[in-house]
Amino acid sequence: MTAPLLDRRRAGAGVAPSTPPSAPDGRPDLRVLRPGEAAADADRRRLVRLLVVVAAAVVALCVFAVVVFHVVLTQNQFRLDALSDQALEREAEYDRLRLQVAELESPDRVVADAQQRLGMITPPKITYLAPTIEEPGEVAHGASRSPAVAPGATAAGEGWSVVKPHLADG
Repeated sequence: MTAPLLDRRRAGAGVAPSTPPSAPDGRPDLRVLRPGEAAADADRRRLVRLLVVVAAAVVALCVFAVVVFHVVLTQNQFRLDALSDQALEREAEYDRLRLQVAELESPDRVVADAQQRLGMITPPKITYLAPTIEEPGEVAHGASRSPAVAPGATAAGEGWSVVKPHLADG
């Protein structure tokens, strides 16, 4: 009693019956397989299954590679952010130290430090000395001959020959 009910449900749902298709004369479409045809059909099915498995594995590997790439990219971005923060800190420290050096080098601070720590005083009068250029052969007031030139030497070569033996002793 349940079998006809199930058949009606299948027929109403559009499900095909489980019997093989029939030939025009009403008999099922059956044929005899040669020994190699069954194996070739099974090989074809195995090949299709293998291709589906390989394709699924390739897709999975591609998805995994994309995930790994994003993880590495994110890690490097974190490292880059940390280095950027560190560079900003170093720049601020550099600017602070430059300001400190500028303050320490200021003339007012140097004078104040010299007066307070070292006990120096400002001189009452400042005298600037400037060198004078003398003409060759002139002798400045109160200046004597150079000690490197021997007395009585007229040429540079004669003075050296007199002075050289005395330098070897010293």
